[in-house]
Amino acid sequence: MKRRDFLRALPIGVVATAIPFKFGGAYAKAIMNSPMISALSNASNPTNRALVIIFMEGGNDGLNTLVPFEDPAYDTLRKTIGFVTPEEKASLTFKVRDDLAFNPSFNSLQPLWDEGKMAIIQNIGISNADLSHFRATDIWNSGSDTDLLIPTGWAGRYLEQAYPTYPAVLPADPIAITMGDLQSSIFQGSSARMDISVQDPRTFNPGGDLFNPIYPPTAGGNELQFVDDLISISNSYSKRFQSIFPQYAVSKVQYPDNPLAANLQRIAWCIAAGMQTRIYFTYLQGFDTHAGQNSKDPTIGGQGQNLKYVADAVYAFQRDLEALGIADRVLTMTYSEFGRRVYENGSGTDHGSTAPHFLFGTQVNGELYGHNPDMIHLDTNGDPLNEFEFRQLYASVLGDWFGVDQTLRDTILSPGRDHDPFDIKFPVNTPASKYSLIKTPLIREQITSAKDTYQLLPAKPNPFTDQTTIWFYLSERQNVVLDLFDAQGIHRGTLMNTSLGRGLQSALISGKGLAAGSYFYRIQIGGEIQTGKIMCLK
Repeated sequence: MKRRDFLRALPIGVVATAIPFKFGGAYAKAIMNSPMISALSNASNPTNRALVIIFMEGGNDGLNTLVPFEDPAYDTLRKTIGFVTPEEKASLTFKVRDDLAFNPSFNSLQPLWDEGKMAIIQNIGISNADLSHFRATDIWNSGSDTDLLIPTGWAGRYLEQAYPTYPAVLPADPIAITMGDLQSSIFQGSSARMDISVQDPRTFNPGGDLFNPIYPPTAGGNELQFVDDLISISNSYSKRFQSIFPQYAVSKVQYPDNPLAANLQRIAWCIAAGMQTRIYFTYLQGFDTHAGQNSKDPTIGGQGQNLKYVADAVYAFQRDLEALGIADRVLTMTYSEFGRRVYENGSGTDHGSTAPHFLFGTQVNGELYGHNPDMIHLDTNGDPLNEFEFRQLYASVLGDWFGVDQTLRDTILSPGRDHDPFDIKFPVNTPASKYSLIKTPLIREQITSAKDTYQLLPAKPNPFTDQTTIWFYLSERQNVVLDLFDAQGIHRGTLMNTSLGRGLQSALISGKGLAAGSYFYRIQIGGEIQTGKIMCLK
């Protein structure tokens, strides 16, 4: 048996349970198949930027997080659990637009929104979504198509590419840390995990050797030596933690008393201490709300309480980073394995597909990206249609935040299959449209902002019966390609592929031969791609 086979045969958590592998009051799950990651000094794209990922485990209900309270369909579908009475609608004071507001449990985040430090991306999902918790989590963590089983995580593949000399050199700091004991497959590499799990950096202390340093010359002896090597690596990181804590366990703000806040506070300690960790992962459980969803009361458990935990924790974390003078280095991103159904089931909601996701930080382009969910024209499973593919979010983070170029992005995010490039631009329908989620992208390609070369206007009329027209203004001659896709993502044809000159231009989409329903158009002008949604009525 090879060493890696031996490690994969051991259950997750065996280091901390079956084997007495302790550091003071805390332990490191350098889970048996996990040598550490190569040195930051050898990384192909060095950066002091850090990404903090918050997993909202269980499938957060997007419609009761970001409430389209003026949509009559919402009132019809959410009569019991929704914000539907005049009093409930009046409680929605954190307004993003006149027809869209956050659940009151998110109110503590309003200052970040007002200051442009919060980005909202609507309707993120994947076509043909699998609504099993386990499989959906695998898909989101691996960044794979729904019909492929990929054993590695998207962040793990990124880290393997970023640190090609691993494991020849052990860095001073681990570059991926899970704060808490729920290790995610997001960090699984092709032959090793790329993170360590830390309960509390203040008590992450070195332990002794597990086995006798003299190993028998047998297969079992070789395996024991390998386990001992892993413990030695983890002990090395424990010594690093011991050298900077508890003296750097200092917060500039008061954190709320909730489980997510405690983990974010500890992440802030690590960043403020100068650790060069690239990605942090933490989580909050409890978003699987089939019954007793309780979106409207944060005091009795359920979604309302969990949303308040997230909002209060993120607000304190962001203010702490700012007070510590390190906020420009940090991007915080949320995700959940799926959303919930548009219709209630009594006191809760069942598994659905799309949901909004959020970015926080001083370097985000704070804006609402995308449209309100369409709760009338649903897919075959009864879910709203995706407006953005979930890997677009990952592509934007890899490209604009970490400077990963398009070729490498597509390799990381298309395991086992070739795809068209994942668009990292998220158009919004405002005069001051921002196309990047990040203010100062590190993306390597020389990208000209789309608003400098063309302006895409909404299709009119929309909805339409006979035909609709897409209008766009070109500031210079450009090649224009227009493709049409149905709600299942099937390509219905290339409607335009030609060079057009400067000025106001248009492209006609005919309703002839189209069944009633939603369609998406993708328009490529020069090197920029944007998408839009249209509705055909019959």
